[in-house]
Amino acid sequence: MEHSSADDFGMNRTSGYKQPVWISTEPYSNRPTFPKLNRDVKADVVVVGGGIAGISVAYEAVKKGLSVALIEARDTLSGETGRTSGHLASSLDDRFYELIKAFGEDGAKKAFDSHQYALERVGEISKAEGIDCEYRNLPGYVIVEVPDTDPQYSKKNDLPDEVEALKKLGIKHNYENKGKIGEAYTGAILEFPHQATFHPTKYLNGILKVLKEKHSNQFQAYTHTRMKSYKDLGDAVIITTEGGNTVEGRHMLMATNVPLQKAEIIIKEAYYRTYCIAMRAPKGAYKDVLLYDNGDPYVYVRKTAHPDPKYEYLVVGGEDHKVGQETSEGYGKHYQHLEAWTRAHYPFVEETEFRWSGQIVEPNDYMAFIGQNTGSDKNVYVSTGDSGNGLTHGVIAGRLITDLMTDVQNPWASLYSPSRKPKPRTIPEEISENVNQNLQFARYIKTDVSDIESIPRCSGAVMHGGLSKLGKPIAVYKDGEGNISKFSAICPHLKGVVAWNASEMSWDCPVHGSRFDGLTGKCVMGPAIRGLAAEDEAAEKAQAGESG
Repeated sequence: MEHSSADDFGMNRTSGYKQPVWISTEPYSNRPTFPKLNRDVKADVVVVGGGIAGISVAYEAVKKGLSVALIEARDTLSGETGRTSGHLASSLDDRFYELIKAFGEDGAKKAFDSHQYALERVGEISKAEGIDCEYRNLPGYVIVEVPDTDPQYSKKNDLPDEVEALKKLGIKHNYENKGKIGEAYTGAILEFPHQATFHPTKYLNGILKVLKEKHSNQFQAYTHTRMKSYKDLGDAVIITTEGGNTVEGRHMLMATNVPLQKAEIIIKEAYYRTYCIAMRAPKGAYKDVLLYDNGDPYVYVRKTAHPDPKYEYLVVGGEDHKVGQETSEGYGKHYQHLEAWTRAHYPFVEETEFRWSGQIVEPNDYMAFIGQNTGSDKNVYVSTGDSGNGLTHGVIAGRLITDLMTDVQNPWASLYSPSRKPKPRTIPEEISENVNQNLQFARYIKTDVSDIESIPRCSGAVMHGGLSKLGKPIAVYKDGEGNISKFSAICPHLKGVVAWNASEMSWDCPVHGSRFDGLTGKCVMGPAIRGLAAEDEAAEKAQAGESG
């Protein structure tokens, strides 16, 4: 089942048209269900967002004796958590020699320690709660993006620099100057011996079931309940939902991948799409390790269970690019490149059964933003800027944010503080990203096609609305029967012009990464807090269903 079924109209289950491999052994029907909010509620902690950060904070808060109310605009796990590749790693891809330059040896070691804590915490919780989620410890290998037979090998091999950094930090590792992995690589291999992996949705569905069934006196959750606004009153935070109800708490966490705000943290981040495939392979053919190359973007590999016990899936990802900055033809090529890489390195693979993509939020200085929100908010917390390590960052948030809420000193608080100052060596990168984001506003005067007839069926494009719409950009979707729906192409966040994502059938904003379901215009990823405006009757009818 590579593509979405008709009953997921509006992307309520997952934020894309293509389905992730995890549903093959943990179908959507296994998710615990929660009602839509229809009354005002109160709790000690209000969590906005039903992914790993929100669920982890909810779990740890309950364990610390706090009551929690969690709201989610669609289904739980419908965002990026359900579309990851399931790596749990402390072998950070930004490289420890770079982290030392930016944060010093103490900061770099705290980064390692926090991610190591997170990957071990998943194991502790799954064991304590009896959650069968394929959790296991295994080594992680880092290789050079080209073999040592390539003329560019010496130039691209930064692993010796990383080894020196690991020695400074006292991080366990093994280094082989000349090794072999797969059928296409010989060269340096850096091993991190105690990494982990798991089935992310089995784990998080398990936690939700524990909270729902064992802690109902402390935990309540509401799906299809979208936050419209919030107000920090100093001693409490009050959220107003689209349905007009309120949720009040002493503390609030925005665990929405990207904070639902106008700027501040958002301008410190860059937004990327990343791609994954799951290829069927004979069971046992691939050694059970995590594998990464050191390219930019890099390739990442793991395996997971297949419904047929004779097989397993080899899950391979990479091919990152800026959100909304790809051609319609280019989207499919990313999957082709991953398949070619996999067949070259592991010729035993068979059919590709799943292809999907996800979203990565890159902070400007390598570290995520986890902690008290910037500005005047006193009781609002955020977790964002996951840099491809959202699973471990979500677990880190579970400890760090609940420590802050309960006035417990946390050793990682300053490292992840959303209010930290930019590091001098990362300022040029921040400036470059802001320039790139500003250039995307040029789409106001561009058009993807000259007429509706040029839009293929089951596809979309941005056109200008002509005199009746005062020339403003219009996002036009054409369904399989040739029927047209028109939405405003202007992102409601900061007025960027969206672009059609041909892989996931969504409208993606190239400025700050907001995404909208291609068929309904519903917002499926912030920082926007509402969908694209309907511009014709067909679009209004599409939006008349469950709005979240």
